[in-house]
Amino acid sequence: MKPFTYVVPRSLAEAQEASKAPDTILKGAGIDIVDRMKERLQTPANVVNLLPLVAELAGIAVEPSGELRIGALTTLTQLEQHEALANRALASLRDSAGMTATPQIRHRATVAGNILQFTRCWYVRSEAFRCLHGGRGPTCLAMTGENRYHSVMGWIDCVRVHPSNLAPPLLALDAEYTTVLGDKVRRRKLGELFPAEPKAQAPEHTLEHGEIVTALHIPKQPAGARSSYCESREKQSFDWATTACAVRLVIDGGVITAANLVLGAVSPVPRPRPDAAKLLVGQKPSAELFVKVAEAAYAGAAPLTQNAYKLTVGKAIVRDALEQAAR
Repeated sequence: MKPFTYVVPRSLAEAQEASKAPDTILKGAGIDIVDRMKERLQTPANVVNLLPLVAELAGIAVEPSGELRIGALTTLTQLEQHEALANRALASLRDSAGMTATPQIRHRATVAGNILQFTRCWYVRSEAFRCLHGGRGPTCLAMTGENRYHSVMGWIDCVRVHPSNLAPPLLALDAEYTTVLGDKVRRRKLGELFPAEPKAQAPEHTLEHGEIVTALHIPKQPAGARSSYCESREKQSFDWATTACAVRLVIDGGVITAANLVLGAVSPVPRPRPDAAKLLVGQKPSAELFVKVAEAAYAGAAPLTQNAYKLTVGKAIVRDALEQAAR
């Protein structure tokens, strides 16, 4: 690993000042920098550790408007166990936090770290390979190589997948996020955090150099709202999802009046499927309806040589998520 300066700020203002320096990386638990530095895929001159800022950037609070504010450095364990999430409307977020990795990691990993993770693709993570997303080669090696865990939709010239468990339920719940950059504070829809065109040259997020995520915000959910999150994986624990789905339904008088559906682990970014969600509106929950919606959620999917199983498994996960939310 190349030597670097390790910066431990005492305040958010100090972190912002330190982040202005060129060749500087911001680190919060879950962002997964060390492995890439060991491989010399990233060789920053400075690493700014945000974890000392827990007093400023962690915690969960219900605002007077009913909105839920989640500090960026809130851990996954805190998210899973907080009483503010102990309701059907926010079950998807609570469950996704509880499924992630292992108890030890959940005690350490943060909400912002989870949604800002780097892809797990072995080609971009190894110094032995020269891939397009890593900026070291002319093409995406996974397109014709080992691609069992890669994208089946939404890719352009790189078939990496986004690894976040929390991003799909946050999107399904219409979450927003706040950042600071210098003296500028911005609040945006969470979907804007991910590139609209996830080309190989695009990073996993749209943050500017030195821009710090400070909080996420979930609006008060309407009466009758309930959500769920389901995923498939090869191991019971400490494994990455092979497919995932988060849904939010609003049910009134036995009829679905509003719906969101977001897929995970099948695209370079978390993938909302609004056309599939529209099929739910105005309908009564049923197994037949959920089969139809699952098919629509994977409409246009283009599996690679080794991951066609994701379509079959992914549709089952969509059905499971819908059935769980509708109970």
